[in-house]
Parts: sequence; C-alpha cells; structure tokens
Amino acid sequence: MDWTMDRLLPQYDKREQHDRWIAAPPGAVWEALTDLRAHDLGLTVALTRLRGGPAAWGRDGAGPLDVRVLDSMAPRELATDPPREVVLGDIARYTAVRPSRPDVVRGDPEAFAAFDAPGWSKVVMNFRLVPEGDGTRVTTETRVRSTDGATRRAFARYWLVVRAGSGLMRRDILQAVDRRARRAGEPGR
Repeated sequence: MDWTMDRLLPQYDKREQHDRWIAAPPGAVWEALTDLRAHDLGLTVALTRLRGGPAAWGRDGAGPLDVRVLDSMAPRELATDPPREVVLGDIARYTAVRPSRPDVVRGDPEAFAAFDAPGWSKVVMNFRLVPEGDGTRVTTETRVRSTDGATRRAFARYWLVVRAGSGLMRRDILQAVDRRARRAGEPGR
C-alpha cells in the first residue's frame, strides 16, 4: 500500500488505538468489516445521532467505508490493500455545530496529504488485519492533525469531550466485525 497512515499524516496532535483478536482468517474478517451495516452498530449510530448525524439512520448503510455509517466523521477511503488494510480520511471543522468540509477532492490521497489551509483538522483512521494464531488481530488507529495553532487549541477542547465516544465507536465496530465474522463461519451459513 503506497498511501499508509505515516505517509498521509506523519505528524499528528491526537492519536487513539484499539484492537481485537477475532477467531477467523483475514479474508473472513475483511468481508465482515466491509459488509458492516448501520444496524450492526447500535452504539455508533446512537453516538452519531447525539452529534447530529444523518436523519437517514433508518436506511441500511453499507459499512464503515461509507459515509452513511460514520457520518459524524464522514471518512472516505484513501487507500486499501485487501484483506490487510484500509485507510480512511476526512478534513473538517469539527468544532463547529455542523462540521463543514473544504472543497478538496474527497477520497484523493494526494489532495488529502497536501492540504494545509488554516482552520481545519485532518483525520485518518485505519483498520489493519494481521494473521495471529488461528485468527486475526484487527487494529484501528485514529490520528488527528489541525492545520494551525488556534484550530489545534479548539480541537484539543473538543477532543476532551468526544474522545471517549470516539473510542466507544471504534470498539463497537470491532465487536460488530467479530460478530459478523463468527456468524459467517457458523455451519449452514
């Protein structure tokens, strides 16, 4: 994968990591991750609604790679290396009541990496799958870098409020992937 997190956002102000071992091979875990639906993520949906998420949560969203599932961050795929890793990214004014996004080609890793206009925060998040024993270790890392000092200070205050919820959402995703991967491996499926 050419566009790793280290290349997309080598310096960051905030960072969060979570992991989970899942009793399934990487291919099955990848399929579970990319097939997630909004109804698999009850806690994530509830926390996103609190933040002012989409009114369309009743629809069946496609998965964590789709804006309908994690609309509060609205990540777009920047790089993928199935079944090993996917890197998502977003640029926004997160501290605003309704976060706005710049006119940058969303999903374009080069535009994402180069963006440095003041007043914005850049976020990258990945899901990495590594074979471990007779299962797969799934890790997720989130990095945030604000583009100027004032935005960095505002985001630091915002992070104090949202960090716990952000972590809960990541753990909710990992649990949902685990459930889906186990269900897929059940006899008769």
